[in-house]
Amino acid sequence: MKIKYKFVTGTVEVEVPDEWEAVLIDLDRQEYNNDHKETRRHISLDACPYEGATFAAEDFGFDTVLDRDEARRLAAAALLRLTEAQRGLIHALYFESVPPKVYAQQYGISAAAVSKMKTAALKKMRKFLQTG
Repeated sequence: MKIKYKFVTGTVEVEVPDEWEAVLIDLDRQEYNNDHKETRRHISLDACPYEGATFAAEDFGFDTVLDRDEARRLAAAALLRLTEAQRGLIHALYFESVPPKVYAQQYGISAAAVSKMKTAALKKMRKFLQTG
């Protein structure tokens, strides 16, 4: 059987045994699918105007800044509702990026205890934010 391969410089036909035919056709299909998967989520930059919807800058208006400030204020108020231990845990995990296992080792407690403390603290903060 002859299999055709297309290149930029031209087409090449290769004679292969029949037992290799199915394997080579399957490999070509897989290569096509992989190439298709890589390119189908992308769009050409030439197809989009620079200031069009795709590249439009976010509008950070005055209302957005106020919303962020309000969110920060509420988060700070929610943190104040926590116990000192809970506040320390949240600060370590979220602000200092300490892994829970490391936090557990530092304080001589189990990772499960850290998880329970974190869950309780976040629940308390959510409750405050929903009612506050």
